[in-house]
Formats: sequence, C-alpha cells, structure tokens
Amino acid sequence: MTAHLLILYPHPQNTEQFERAYREEHLPYAGPRLAGATSVVTKHVVGPAFAPPPYHLMSDVSFPTIETLKACAASTGGQEALAHAGSISSGGAPTILVVTDNA
Repeated sequence: MTAHLLILYPHPQNTEQFERAYREEHLPYAGPRLAGATSVVTKHVVGPAFAPPPYHLMSDVSFPTIETLKACAASTGGQEALAHAGSISSGGAPTILVVTDNA
C-alpha cells in the first residue's frame, strides 16, 4: 500500500519569493534527505470553486509503504527536510498529512 506525505503550504507573504525558494532551495535540499521516497509531485491549490483555496501549494511525497514513510519521517534527514519546508513558508507553518492509497 503506497503512502503519501502531503505538505500543504499556506498562502505566502510574497508568492514569487516563495515559489523561487521552493524550486531553487527546498527541492534540491529536501530531495536527497527523503530516504525511500519514490516521487515528489507539486501542485498549486486552486479550489474549491465557491471559496478561495485554503492553501497555496501542495507537495505529495510518495513512499512504497507506510513503514518506509515513518522511517523517513523519524530520520535525521526527514526531520531536516520538514524543518526546511517550514523555514521557507512565509505564510505560516505548513500542514503535514499522511495518507495511504487504501480506501
């Protein structure tokens, strides 16, 4: 069962600065520290249609199992990656969720 670490970034104080920091600083920094991750997909949040979106950006880090995700999150590298995510988020602390493909 695939597991996903979702990082939901609030709206930044400066969108252009955040986008640059995310692409040029965070992804190169965090990627090598996420042991066991199989992919990272980044998406802009645009809805719901009836209200402004609650978040600006969502990063979906996939792992082959929940155990692999938990081991990464507990590791020094995983903790460093999550801390760095918070350090670039000028709109407040990101929301962190763990989900699985098991419905």
